[in-house]
Amino acid sequence: MKRTLAYAFWKRQIIILVHTKEAPTAEEWEAYCVAAGGWVKDIRGILVVSEGGGPNSMQRGQLETVLTRERLTGKTAVVTLSSIARGIVTALSWFTPNIKAFSTIQIPAALDYLGVPKDEHESLTKELTGLRQKLALPT
Repeated sequence: MKRTLAYAFWKRQIIILVHTKEAPTAEEWEAYCVAAGGWVKDIRGILVVSEGGGPNSMQRGQLETVLTRERLTGKTAVVTLSSIARGIVTALSWFTPNIKAFSTIQIPAALDYLGVPKDEHESLTKELTGLRQKLALPT
C-alpha cells in the first residue's frame, strides 16, 4: 500500500505533517493521532504541507480530541498549492484563530508564523524534504 502521509516531531517542538494528493487511510491517520498524542505536551506548533490530500471530517475530529486533551495552544500553518484548501483554512481561522494558510512559496513565512527562529529554518526544511522523499514527492 502506498503511503499518503509522513510526519516527524522536529526538535520536540514542531510537528511536520506531509500529505500526498490522496486522503489518509484510517490506519495511517490513527498512527499519526497516536504519535501526536504522545507529543502533545511538547508541541509548540504544527506545519502541514499538503499536495491536496488531507483528513476527512471524522479524522479531523479524532485529531482534535487528541490535541485538546492538553489544551494545545500552538499555532498551525497549512502550506498547499490548493487555493480551495487555503480558503477552507481561512474559513476555519474565523473560529480557530491559531491556524493560517500559506502557499507553497511561503514556507519561510509559515515557519516565521510558527515561531521557528530564522537560523533554524534550514534544519526544519531538511526534515521536510526527507518526509517528502519518503512519500516520493518532488523536493
